[in-house]
Amino acid sequence: MEVVGMMRERSLGNSCTQLYRKLAEQHRLTWMQRGIEYMSVYEPFAAHQPGLVVPEIPPQPEIPLPHWLMSIYLPDVMSHVEDVKAKLTSTIGSVLKVDSTKELAKNLAGDAARTVQWVTDVGNEHGQVLTCVLTTAEGARLQQMGSGLVRRYTEAHVYPPKVLHVDRDCCGPAAGRIFRGWQDMQVRLDIWHLMRRFARGCTAASHQLYGVFMSRLSMCIFEWNTEDIANLCQAAEENCDESAARRLLTPRELALHCRRRTGRAERTTILIDQLIESLRGDNGLDTLGKPIFDQLLMDKIWSEEKKHIQCIQDPDGVQLCTSRLEHGGEAAWN
Repeated sequence: MEVVGMMRERSLGNSCTQLYRKLAEQHRLTWMQRGIEYMSVYEPFAAHQPGLVVPEIPPQPEIPLPHWLMSIYLPDVMSHVEDVKAKLTSTIGSVLKVDSTKELAKNLAGDAARTVQWVTDVGNEHGQVLTCVLTTAEGARLQQMGSGLVRRYTEAHVYPPKVLHVDRDCCGPAAGRIFRGWQDMQVRLDIWHLMRRFARGCTAASHQLYGVFMSRLSMCIFEWNTEDIANLCQAAEENCDESAARRLLTPRELALHCRRRTGRAERTTILIDQLIESLRGDNGLDTLGKPIFDQLLMDKIWSEEKKHIQCIQDPDGVQLCTSRLEHGGEAAWN
């Protein structure tokens, strides 16, 4: 049980082999200490009886190998599976996000290398990964993953999620086919993926205006809560007006204390169109004369993404910002 307790404390870089080496070192030191005590007991007898034969120190017992350590640890883990599931049911989440990537599939080694192409995972608003599957193509055979997640919610007697953020197929019926039974769930396009689509229209991420463009694109999509801004301005500078206090607020203070949400679809479309037009021609050149946009590619991307502006709007009746407390009871938003 002591070994099991040590296995529970494993972390990154603390493997079974590392634990085996530590146990071997501890056993070796203990064996040497007991050997010294053993010889010290016989020393007085050997001094008075020259012909006394001192027995040899018993050999050090062998330490179980790392696979034995894992074999006793796994049954202990399995005995707590139900408790772990019970704890997870309280944090399943009401806002889910589906994301797919090829980068994790590239890290597979051994026999599993090059057997899959995509990794698809589902996370919640707490930053926890609820499920993860490996597939040979993006979006392939995800019905089993969806049905398993629906079954988990049903068995835990938890209400279905209210919002599902996806990285693709936001306008199509794909999400409904994967998560059958969640009819009232609202599907939205993840804003980060929308912004990355616009980034493909830039000539290079190292362009001097790339950061400016992405920052203003975020400003076109989001708008700050005016009530939170007014309260923060009053707390920051009581003797000045709101416009003057706004200039004194740092981006970190805004992100920490103020909520934000997406603006209206019509307003967002106009602002993004104005942003793209403002960086065309000479206004989009860097000091070396390189434009920030690939004009044809950006025009194509913008024409395709206009219809998805409606898909990134905050869902009705769902508060995506959560209140949290920081140092000294300071109210903040996450």
